[in-house]
Amino acid sequence: MVEFVNREKELARLQALYASDEAELAVVWGRRRIGKTRLVAESIRERDDAVYHQATETTAKAQLDAFVTDAGATYPDIERLQRDWETILDYLIDQDAIIVLDEFPYLADADEELPSLIQRLWDHNVEDSAATLVITGSAIGMMYDLTLDGRAPLYGRISQNPSGKFPINQLDFGAAMEFFPNYSPEEQVFAYGVFGGVPHYLQAVDDTQSLGENITRTLLYQQGSLHEEPELILRMEVDEVNRFFAILEAIAKGNRTRNEIAGDAGIEANSSSYYLDRLVDLELIEPDYPVTADPTRSRKRRYRISDHLFRFWFRFVHGRGGRYEMYGDTAYSELVEPELPNFVSDVFEQLCQQAVPALYSDLTFTEQPGSWWHREHEIDVVGLTAEGTLLAGEVKFTNQPVGYAVLSRLQEEAKQIDWTPPAGGKPDYEYVLFSRNGFKQSVREAADEEDSLRLFTLEDVIGALM
Repeated sequence: MVEFVNREKELARLQALYASDEAELAVVWGRRRIGKTRLVAESIRERDDAVYHQATETTAKAQLDAFVTDAGATYPDIERLQRDWETILDYLIDQDAIIVLDEFPYLADADEELPSLIQRLWDHNVEDSAATLVITGSAIGMMYDLTLDGRAPLYGRISQNPSGKFPINQLDFGAAMEFFPNYSPEEQVFAYGVFGGVPHYLQAVDDTQSLGENITRTLLYQQGSLHEEPELILRMEVDEVNRFFAILEAIAKGNRTRNEIAGDAGIEANSSSYYLDRLVDLELIEPDYPVTADPTRSRKRRYRISDHLFRFWFRFVHGRGGRYEMYGDTAYSELVEPELPNFVSDVFEQLCQQAVPALYSDLTFTEQPGSWWHREHEIDVVGLTAEGTLLAGEVKFTNQPVGYAVLSRLQEEAKQIDWTPPAGGKPDYEYVLFSRNGFKQSVREAADEEDSLRLFTLEDVIGALM
């Protein structure tokens, strides 16, 4: 089994719920492949009072029979009980058991009364119990409808202290790097830019091989373990697969606004919102706003693919299988490698934004630094602070060192940002440049002379994130 990586906070919270003297209900949700099953399995690995059941798509009777079989491994007497959900769950509650219902939407789909039955049990039968019920699911929309929506059967029953709500997200950069510690910082950025933060994808990387060998083996070869992954996930989650494919391909090509995406995908702009919203719910894309904007009011919304492997697949793999077959062993070096730095540059920009609070520990950022744009103006990194300082930065992921023209342009663009500090008045400006390959002498001299300018290398950024 692959070493369990990260999720320490979630693991500690689950174990705190197990240790409670009261009945607790936890809900674990997140997209497919994100590691929900591994988290709950790790949380009960050394327990002798836990029942784990992974549901599948089948009939209600088959679901119940499979659950009784799983529960009987820990509580053999359960085999002699009347075989219905209420009797079985009530018995386990009396035993103070830990009950894990993995992929709960399959159970609820087969037996629509099950969520309401659990609600009744939790309202009337757990007063003297220390049982814990853990519900997990990959169907994010259905999990919301069953547990998190105000009208959901289990709404209000989820534990509060510690919270029983467990949204499982992609691993951040520092945690993801535990999968390939032998790579250099630059190789790690490239690997993260391709494989992202989904544990299932990261486990496919062998850091004794080069990145090119890993990409070829897992993604380019038709027999590769991840070659069909995005297509399989989408076909499990959505209808009208072709339209979702077209939208993701449009975003992967660089289209960011709704109109641009709809136009490239050949879909009416008015109907594209449904597909975009669905992909957001599936945590495959995410909306992006200027850091100065209020997301609840701003119309300056752009989209980006939040799963790096999906972004790579739609940029380099989807529809290209024939070309890779023609090129054979040189497919990566000739078709992918020349374009990879430009592809990964957006990810490096996001990493720079994430590193800013650690690199500027003397400033108090009022929100996570991000990018900013308005009409033809755009700045890669903007941070707004409680002290009234506006931090503006540019990111370059090229083979060339950053020259003075980049700094000059940044200082001019920063004046276009419309922002008033919390205390009023005009902001103080600080500038920062991030570079994959260093800085020209003129820029280094400027940084020596100006306290308001700082320079950071790729290695500085990675060091701040680890």
